[in-house]
Amino acid sequence: MKQLTISGSAIRKLHYISGITLSLFISIHLLNHLFALAGPTAHIALMEKLRKVYRHPVIETILLLAVLTQVVSGIRLLFNRQRKPMAESIQIYSGMYLSFFLIVHVSAVIAGRLMAHLDTNFYFSGAGLNLYPVNLFFIPYYFLSVCAISLHIASLHYLKTKSGWSTGLIGAAGLTVAILIIAAHTNNFKWWEIPFEYRAFIEKYSGKG
Repeated sequence: MKQLTISGSAIRKLHYISGITLSLFISIHLLNHLFALAGPTAHIALMEKLRKVYRHPVIETILLLAVLTQVVSGIRLLFNRQRKPMAESIQIYSGMYLSFFLIVHVSAVIAGRLMAHLDTNFYFSGAGLNLYPVNLFFIPYYFLSVCAISLHIASLHYLKTKSGWSTGLIGAAGLTVAILIIAAHTNNFKWWEIPFEYRAFIEKYSGKG
């Protein structure tokens, strides 16, 4: 029993550390996506500057390890827990969606970079968000990912502080950011023109190609 307790504590610590690491990157990444409100050029210009940091081999390796640790430790903690209050349930279920999103998204980006030799910029995610019928999947897929991030953070904040108003503020901020990002990346649902190579990639892997 003592060994299980120590193991559970170590897993929670790893989950927390990897979560903090990813939160720093995700905050910057979401800010980058919000720049798309000024158009693809502004989004790509900021991305090029940020990539000098997060695509450094050491930083990128740390981020990939953080993703792996977050997913694996999250799954372990899920099976180690008993009945929980609502806030903890929200934290767990939002974490499950984030695990799904991180696995799919990171795999797609790696495939785009290494297999299709694409620049995984605005148009890489934009292809899924602007092309019918795949956007019927990708719009809720990206929208829910941002909402899940805010819910995961908000529920953890509530469990630590029991502050309802600040928890609600975090959740509302996440919903607002999610709406703005979808609006920016779809040109307010008037749709962006997607270059051929990105159309071909999304059509190939969605079964249309």
